[in-house]
Amino acid sequence: MPNSHPLRAAIVGLRIHAGTLEPDRGHGLIKSFKAAAGVDVVAYCEWAPDQAAALRALGQADPTARLYTSLDDLLERESFDVAVVMLPPNEAQPTALRLIEAGKHLFIEKQAARTTDEMRPLVESARQAGVWVQVGYPWVAHPIAQQMRHLLDEGVIGRLVDLEVRHVTVKVAPGHRDPQQWLYRRATEGGGMLHMEGGHWITLMRYLAGDEVQSVIALCSRTGVGIQDDLEDVSTVAMQFRNGLHGSLHMGYLLPLVGPRDDTSVVLRGTEGTMTWRPTGDSEFTVASAAPAWRTAPVRTFRLDLARRPVYADEWGYQFVAAFVQAVREGGAVPVSAEDGLRFLAIVDAAYESCRTGRRVDL
Repeated sequence: MPNSHPLRAAIVGLRIHAGTLEPDRGHGLIKSFKAAAGVDVVAYCEWAPDQAAALRALGQADPTARLYTSLDDLLERESFDVAVVMLPPNEAQPTALRLIEAGKHLFIEKQAARTTDEMRPLVESARQAGVWVQVGYPWVAHPIAQQMRHLLDEGVIGRLVDLEVRHVTVKVAPGHRDPQQWLYRRATEGGGMLHMEGGHWITLMRYLAGDEVQSVIALCSRTGVGIQDDLEDVSTVAMQFRNGLHGSLHMGYLLPLVGPRDDTSVVLRGTEGTMTWRPTGDSEFTVASAAPAWRTAPVRTFRLDLARRPVYADEWGYQFVAAFVQAVREGGAVPVSAEDGLRFLAIVDAAYESCRTGRRVDL
């Protein structure tokens, strides 16, 4: 598509990380695409009755865009190039297939589907249609993640042999995370915390490892009565990558609304040192290296001045969206493709199989 013509974008769904157009709050993906250079948001589409007020508010804030309450009407009446899909996975997958069939490029906020069996047709359809699909796992765009990857490439901590990620957050219970939300239902989300939040961290782990997971063994448990449908609210997944690297991911909806509401860390261990990072904490990470060039200062803390922007995930989240827009306009790879979304779901499906059987599962 010629660079002189803006991409016309339709927002399809308002149910996860959509945000609002209010200037001082609701910094979500709608603002990301409204701010993206070379993009015009021309329509909003949402059919859920409980989102009617949000849809009307968008129409008032953005009166040049058109509002739809039916995907059929949107596809019949509106001309657009890109769709931003922000729906529960059980609705995102069939919606994405319809949009791909219509030749639309897609940005799909997590998750694009509930299982690999659902995701695979989406990947194949996108490949056949020649459209770009990006899935919303943006941590690979974080400047610290990218700097860590650069240091790994330089061999600062030697050969990476162990990668550990922990993400523990507020529990699912009345007065905490609402147990009635679709995020905590098997029919809508497809799994528990590993499914809901694991895409961020498994995608980041694959990026840092520079390799693919070969096998997994996992434990999944339900510690309370808040989360629905016997889904797990705590899980531990051990992964072996094809290059021999060991990875571990521990996740839990475990914290009360007293004290810290998030406990997240990323630890990389190599043959010559370590890197540690708290992704939701300060904008810094620490490296300890036995490399000769680091002899005078073997432990160093890197502090990054991360730019703020009133969109989803600040400036680095905006750059994640901008990379998708650039790929659509100019060609090239997106940061997190439909194939990456399929690989995540394959790992999660294998982890759930391991939880059920107590066995190690090969991918």
